[in-house]
Amino acid sequence: MTVLLALVLISAGLNYYFSDTYQLSFFQNGFESKVAIVVSLAFLLVVSIINVITSILFKGAPKSFHNPKVAWVVTAVLCGTILFFTLWVYPLAEKASYINKVENALVQSEEQQADEEITVLFMSSEKECFRTSSSNCNNDTYKNAFFLKNNLDTQKEVQVRIRALDSDENELKIIESDIMTLEAGELKLVETEESSDLESIWSRTSFETDKRVRSYESLFRYREAE
Repeated sequence: MTVLLALVLISAGLNYYFSDTYQLSFFQNGFESKVAIVVSLAFLLVVSIINVITSILFKGAPKSFHNPKVAWVVTAVLCGTILFFTLWVYPLAEKASYINKVENALVQSEEQQADEEITVLFMSSEKECFRTSSSNCNNDTYKNAFFLKNNLDTQKEVQVRIRALDSDENELKIIESDIMTLEAGELKLVETEESSDLESIWSRTSFETDKRVRSYESLFRYREAE
């Protein structure tokens, strides 16, 4: 119980820091919260059915073999744990990963700037899979994160065209970003038609490819913001 309380307090402090420093929402959006709740309820339903069937089949069995009360307590604890991690811990980890990309992008933009009006930055190409060597991950696509930085002194509307390449310089995809409004000096994740508005900003990616992106070519255009 003490460990859980410490985890809640530490994660709450980190969430507050991320929200205050990087202007990120304290909680994930409503859609993602609903998904987390549905997953937890589905797990609760399945385990509850198993508990009921087991209680009927082994009615009168010694409690050392099957104890219904203990089974329901364990079920409640497991469902609460799943809900806690999907609603709170996992989003916090995603926020930390997103902030790390933002910080690296800022550093990279300073090294790359060289009098560019707009800097295009490629930050990551990865699968959201716990074991990338597992056969279960073979069909997963690579999620790619690109950033744009406005190096000008005024707000601009920017659009970028990206040609993603693999390690052999073969073309994987050509895609155009949405028209994005960037304040002076602002850095933003490149969003395209493949970026989901249903996800929180820290969960979004620019686009997906079947193979890992290793390099890219880009062409941007900008205009005064309306």
